[in-house]
Formats: sequence, structure tokens, C-alpha cells
Amino acid sequence: MPTGYAKEVVLGTDPQVRVYIFEDEGNLFFQVEPDDPANFDLDGVFFNLTNDAVASDLVIFPLVNQEAVTGFSANADSENSLSNGATTQDNYDVKVQFGQTADSTSGTVGTGFFTFYLDSLNPLTAEDIDLSSLTAVVNSDDGAGQVLLAGVPGSGPVQEIAFEFDPSGVYHPADSSGIASDARWYMSNGKLTANGCYDGALTFEEVDSDGPVTFELTGKINKAYNFENSGWLEDQLHVQVQIDGGHWVTLDTFEVDYHQKALVGNQTGQKLGENLSDLTYSGGILDTVEDNAQFRVVADFTSSDEVVQFSDVTITTTDDPTEDEIAFSEDFNHVWHPTHSDAVVGRTDWDVQYNALATDGYDDGELYFKEVETDGDVEFSFDARTDCARYFENSGRDADSFKVEVQIDDGDWVTLDNFVVNDKGTALVGSETGQEITDHGNAITYSGGILDTASENVQFRFVSDISAANEDIRIDNVELKIKGEPAQEEVPPSQYDILFTPLEDTPEDAPAEEEDHEEEMYA
Repeated sequence: MPTGYAKEVVLGTDPQVRVYIFEDEGNLFFQVEPDDPANFDLDGVFFNLTNDAVASDLVIFPLVNQEAVTGFSANADSENSLSNGATTQDNYDVKVQFGQTADSTSGTVGTGFFTFYLDSLNPLTAEDIDLSSLTAVVNSDDGAGQVLLAGVPGSGPVQEIAFEFDPSGVYHPADSSGIASDARWYMSNGKLTANGCYDGALTFEEVDSDGPVTFELTGKINKAYNFENSGWLEDQLHVQVQIDGGHWVTLDTFEVDYHQKALVGNQTGQKLGENLSDLTYSGGILDTVEDNAQFRVVADFTSSDEVVQFSDVTITTTDDPTEDEIAFSEDFNHVWHPTHSDAVVGRTDWDVQYNALATDGYDDGELYFKEVETDGDVEFSFDARTDCARYFENSGRDADSFKVEVQIDDGDWVTLDNFVVNDKGTALVGSETGQEITDHGNAITYSGGILDTASENVQFRFVSDISAANEDIRIDNVELKIKGEPAQEEVPPSQYDILFTPLEDTPEDAPAEEEDHEEEMYA
């Protein structure tokens, strides 16, 4: 499978086909796959080029009548039919035909593969393809069939593989164009590798996105019994993300579980064992990207025989066509008391200090934000910090907690997170999401799940229960966002029934017979 930049386009609704286009050293590799292979036969693919002049130089592999490719032609605005007479409504620049018999569409083809390159040696890129024109002809060998179109309802957003790790020619991790810095990670047998002597933060390049991102890794460890999960020799592996230039947020912290013979993520339960396994991160905070995202994997091991390796890393971005509405946004500048803010409707003993909400052992209790009417998905976010996490207690009569709660459609209050101090005294950690409040001023975000269920209204509150005056939390930049829906526009159908043209001309004597017949009728 070629690696590098890629696009995905979905054609039609029922049936539905996914077209993946990969850039591979100047070539374009196409993969055409149905969502439901049952009773499916791919007969042809049509599309336009962004530069018609390229058409005459295109070369296809495999060659025609090798494997399942049984036809290929490229003529600007002239391609619209297959060998079985199936004809599209529009004309295209390029046609690729599929079948199991030479020069024919006969036979079933479930998945199509082909590669294009240029005779002129100029590199091809995905930008040379008009993605909105991608079209597939399916199930047309019995005189029926359908034409599946792109860029219409059911096609979904276009996803891009912003980075996919390719070990070929990489002798040090930083040699890969998608890796910003490798600390002391190294390459071993084509894999990104760290151990107790060579570890640190493996940081990937920032990717631009105004929608959800996905982070996928395939990795393994050596013998699980080499790792420790406590004490001064404790070993950890962190997967972290930075959204829109904010602070690093931990998506998972992996520690050894000897029973499972694996490193196990404390947030997702995913495992890195002694055989290669896949890790996937999507949703939640990764759906909140507005400008960019950056990922890193931080290895903190203590011995050279504690080894982790990753063979595959993929970062996928998705354009988000929705428009959001800001229900309220408050930075607490020039606000002397919480209730002076239009966003706050009630408080117990909270305060405002240094242009931020403040709570401690003297100023705690419940702080309510205004109720907002909505029947859509919402996202709640704020910045939080504490300069004295070490003073907090997580158990006993002096146990401290800070809760973020939501009420949907006037129902019961539901806890989104209960922040308590970790055993190391370095951070307040959310019980449900693992987000942290430290002295760095972390960005805390909530979306998805119950926040996508409102049909009438939504309201948020903070509940602070702190035992001492030297245990304080500062909250700033509170925002409630109502997630928008894609603009509804009049669009063409996602597919239509195939048209057919005669394969042979009508016999020459037919018109004459018709004319004689007419003369007889009107004699």
C-alpha cells in the first residue's frame, strides 16, 4: 500500500463506494471499495482532471486487460460510456473500466485498484483530480445498474491523511518529514523505538485542521515483566495532544499490567503487548480542533530492557463544514464579582481575583452558569490552573474536590468530571476524562456523549468542596458553544439509474420498411 498524503471521497448512498487516493512519489494510487460488498459489481470509474492538458500523457497501471482493468481512455470532456453500453449523463476526462473478461465489464469486481503516472515525468498530486467529479458505475451488466456521484448527501466530509509514517530511508526518527523532534528515540528494524536509555518526547509535526482529527499507532513492547508500575523505577508512556496551540493534554498514560502482560492505557484501556496491536484516538477533545493539532508520545522508562516500538503512525484530519454559535463567553476582565458577569446566574462563596474566577477553602460551593435554550450539540470549555496542587488531599476528612456538572432539559445534574489531586501531588485529575489542572493553565473541554442529547436546554455548574485557604483554583475564559449543522443547500441526487446506448447500429433497411408501412397506412 502506498504511503503519504491521501484523500477519501464517498460516492452514492445505496449502494455506497469509498474512493481512496494516495500520493506515492509522483504517482496517484486509487483504491475503490464498497461499504457492503454483497451483490456489488464495480464496472467503471469516471472523473475530471483539473488540467485537461494532462489527459493525453496519463499512463495507467496495471495495463489494460491485466488483472481487473479492462479498459482505459483519457480524452477531455469525451468519456461517458462502457463497453456494455452503460452511459453516464455527463461527459468526463478519464474512464477506467473493470471486468473479468478482456475488453469487457462482464464478471464481478468487488474492489478496484489502479495507479496513474505521467509520461512527461511530472509528478501527479491529488490536486490534479477534481474530487467532486468522481463517479462510479456499478451493477450494470444486466441492463440495469446505477451511477454513484460524489459531493452530495451521504458522501460525508473529505478526510485527509495528514501524516503516515513510512520507515523506508529513515535512519533517525527526525529524518521523517512528519516528525518535529525525536528526543532520544531511535530506529530499530524499521520501527520507532525507545527504552530506558533512549526515551523522551517523540513529537509529530503540527497538522492544520478545522474539524476532528484522529491519531492511530501500531506498536508493541518487549517482555512486560521488565517494566515497573510503582516506586522510583516506575515506567510510563504518555500519548498527548495539543489543540490550537494550547497546552498539552494527556489522552492516555500507559503502565504495565503484569496480569495482562501489557502496558494498559488509564483512559481508554487500550493495550501495548508483546505482539503488534493498534491504538486509536478519536472523538472528545479531538473533535474540538479549530485551527491545528499536534501529537506526541512521551516515553519515561528506567532501564534499557524496557522497550517500546511503533511501526505505523497515522494522523487523519477532517474538514468540518458546520458553523457554531457562541451562547456565552466570559474572560472575567473588569468583573469584580462572579454575578456581575452575564454568564453567571448564581454562586455560593466564589470570588473573582486577578481577572479570573477563584475558589479555595474559604470561597467554595456552587457556581451556576445561565441556562441556554438549544436542541443541538454543545461544547463547554474553560481554562483552569492551580499553583498549589501539593496542598490538596484526595481522601480523608479533608478530601478536596472540584466538579464540573451539567443539567440537560431540566433533568438531574450529571457529573462530567470530579477533579481530585493525584498521588504525586502534581495535578488535579478529572475522574471521567483524565484532563488535568496544573500550574500551567490547562484548557479543559467537554463535548460529545450526553452533551449531544439536549432537546430543550442545557445548564452547567461548578461545585467546589475545598478544605483549606491555601488550596486554590483559578478559572478563566469560560465558553459555551452550540455546535452548528451544515448549511442546507439544494443539491443534485447522490446517484441515478444507468442509461444504455445501443451496441449496434439499426439495420439499414429499417427506415425504408417504416416509410413503406406509413405509405400503406395513408394510401
